[in-house]
Amino acid sequence: MVSLDQIHGAATFQEGLPFWLFWFLVGLIALLVLFIFLRDKDLRRKIDFFFLSAKKRSLQLHLRRQLGREKKKKERLWLELGRMVYEYGLTPQGAETVVKTIDSLERKKKELLSRLNNFPLNSEDLSFTPASDRLAGPELNNPEARSTRRSDEARILLAKEKAKARRAWKKKQSKLEAKVNDLERQINSHLFTLGRMADTFRFKDEILVPLYEKIDAVNLKLSHLEQSLDSLHPF
Repeated sequence: MVSLDQIHGAATFQEGLPFWLFWFLVGLIALLVLFIFLRDKDLRRKIDFFFLSAKKRSLQLHLRRQLGREKKKKERLWLELGRMVYEYGLTPQGAETVVKTIDSLERKKKELLSRLNNFPLNSEDLSFTPASDRLAGPELNNPEARSTRRSDEARILLAKEKAKARRAWKKKQSKLEAKVNDLERQINSHLFTLGRMADTFRFKDEILVPLYEKIDAVNLKLSHLEQSLDSLHPF
């Protein structure tokens, strides 16, 4: 008779056979793929080209981001240079019109700021409890109570008018602040132009030397980044 252990062993062997067969087939397929890969030079070239292209695209993206950051840094330095040149009364050759425009915008800005500084503050608390609300019963029928009620009505009307005036003043204040912000943007735009011209003209003043050195360092880095980008073939 066949023992239970023999039956169990045979069942285990039959169940394990497909598992080993599967891995054998996987290994065989892997060997075939490796064999084809080793013999097919064109396939190897295509795979290498794919990974190389992905690497170069990633490097190009990284370099472009760096390039953008350095350009923004140079723009900030130009703006700072223009502000310093204007404050010290230095005028690069051909920048007379730019300086006059900045002078005009600064005068307008100063005038608006003066109006803002003199702007009335509406900090008065207009809330109150009418005296007529504190009166009740027979007190409302006497002349003094009626007079108090009329006084309260006048005060309420005045409070409404003041609230309306407050809203109007607030609206005017917002408009003035918007005009100041717009003037600041225009001034910065012209200061940027002045700084770029001052970078080309290159004043000999020692106060500007540190700023020129920073601009030169950025220019050098920009040159290296652009050369690195040019060395990469487009994909």
